[in-house]
Amino acid sequence: MNSERTDNADRGTTTGPDDPWWSYTQGCAAALSRGVEPPVVATHGPLLQPNEVTRLSAPAHYSRLVGGDGHFDRAGGTFFVNPLLMAGAMATQGAVNRGRRRRAEQDAQPSWRNHRPAAVLTTNLRLMCSRPDGGYTSFWYQDLAEFYPQPHARTLVMSFDEDHTSPLQLTGPATPAISLWAGHAIYGDAWREHPHLAALIPSEQDHHRDQEQPLTDGLTDQQRQWWTDQQQRRPHHRTRSANEQGLTR
Repeated sequence: MNSERTDNADRGTTTGPDDPWWSYTQGCAAALSRGVEPPVVATHGPLLQPNEVTRLSAPAHYSRLVGGDGHFDRAGGTFFVNPLLMAGAMATQGAVNRGRRRRAEQDAQPSWRNHRPAAVLTTNLRLMCSRPDGGYTSFWYQDLAEFYPQPHARTLVMSFDEDHTSPLQLTGPATPAISLWAGHAIYGDAWREHPHLAALIPSEQDHHRDQEQPLTDGLTDQQRQWWTDQQQRRPHHRTRSANEQGLTR
């Protein structure tokens, strides 16, 4: 899984000035790189841990990497007195069972399933994904085995220790922001050393473009206000060295 995620890291959708989630994520990355304290988003409904705060509430497309159980129902034969009819029935039965076995074996291979939209709360301790029947499923950072953010591809994949739970994949416009806040919670200030997260820190050209193209929709008023405040506090003239921490692999 690791090599596949790395090889495909830079493939994905392009960004533009009309992408509010990308602009928000770059603004947050710039603020975090300057040591600005992360925002706290009010959370109503789900109860958090005493030391837990929400950084982001956003929609995403949810799926899990799971396989089928490989079970199939064998076709039963009909008994015929006539040997020719019996032979034909057995041949048909064998062909049906081979087809069912082949489909069961294919179904047993792990693939991304259970696709659905989800509301995602990104906290400093976990991701919380809404369930169709109500409530949330929690994915705790402390149980993580692998973390693969691909912001430019709008994809985040997380796998977990041993058989704790099946791998999680989130996709969609808000996924870069989810990846950033999750990465910041997991790595602390070392998030800038992750090449895919460090790439979120905007260049001066990106900064000027974002100032000319304000956020339009897709964010809550609280998220938009925090982003706007950080844009106003950002230094107007700053150059980045190629050797600056977080830019090199």
